Amino acid sequence: MQHYPKKNVIFHITGGGFFAHTIAGDLPFLLDWSAYTNAVVIVPEYSLLPDYAFPTAIDQITEMYCSVVSGDAAPLLGFYADKVIVTGESAGGNLGAALCVKLCVDRIVDVDAILTQKKLAKMRKENHHAYSSHSGCSKTGGSSSSGGGGGNTSETGDASISRSESSCYSSSPAGESLSECDSRSSSSNSIINSWIRLPDAVMLCCPALNLCLDHPSPSRVMSTADPVLPGGLLSAISDAYVPPNSGISKRDPIASPYYAPDEVLRLFPPTLLFASSGDPLLDDSVDFNARLLKVGVKSTLRAVHNVPHAFWGLGAAGFPEVKEVQRECQ
Repeated sequence: MQHYPKKNVIFHITGGGFFAHTIAGDLPFLLDWSAYTNAVVIVPEYSLLPDYAFPTAIDQITEMYCSVVSGDAAPLLGFYADKVIVTGESAGGNLGAALCVKLCVDRIVDVDAILTQKKLAKMRKENHHAYSSHSGCSKTGGSSSSGGGGGNTSETGDASISRSESSCYSSSPAGESLSECDSRSSSSNSIINSWIRLPDAVMLCCPALNLCLDHPSPSRVMSTADPVLPGGLLSAISDAYVPPNSGISKRDPIASPYYAPDEVLRLFPPTLLFASSGDPLLDDSVDFNARLLKVGVKSTLRAVHNVPHAFWGLGAAGFPEVKEVQRECQ
């Protein structure tokens, strides 16, 4: 086997409403990210509307991601992927979140291993706080400490997966919940290493997490005049990507990650979300961030003022708010 070096990778998925690729606008900040982090930027090119609707794009993104992280693409790239962060904006944000959902729902990653690691991390944190609390009591002659020893502990959520939760989506194997992997040992490194892994982190800007148009959120109602994503355009993109006559629900969690069940969301890697304070999709990011936090995922949402939807590329246009965001991204 030929030896290749390991390099950190930024796996960036462009936006463009599934109709176009915005690589020209993304290139300036991608070059900055690469220079600052010394990471290789990979920008997968996926098939576009109107010729290719869901699930073509996400299937292609998943195949390319798996090729990179598994090492299959090493002879072509000249390196193995070390740490991988997935980034995406707008429609690319949809695909970035959908990639994580699909990797779990289609059992491409070792779900049991991820749950075990998260459960062990939670136990270690609880034991650390318990030990700290006990030590504090000992030093004060047995009196209770004022902080309780665990006041700042972040709950990761129950690591078990119920069959009733898994039935809310159809992409998992029939009759099998994500937790039914007893035939494989999640503690075996040889097995874990043979599976594709989730990204080390996810960073999304103005992600189109919810393509369902049935119940418009307040931000969609109040921001219909957004210069980049007016209400009519959002509806047209949604109907083109998941056509009403396709037989596929827009609530499919791979089409709309907003609807992913908690048992899938608790598997997500650390997540950083950016949104415009006037973005029609703001509320979707707020809700998604809240759900990630609820199930124990380290997630942060940044709302940026005075910018339109999908603003990452506006730093070169002189927007001071975007320049500040780019510094934080780096």
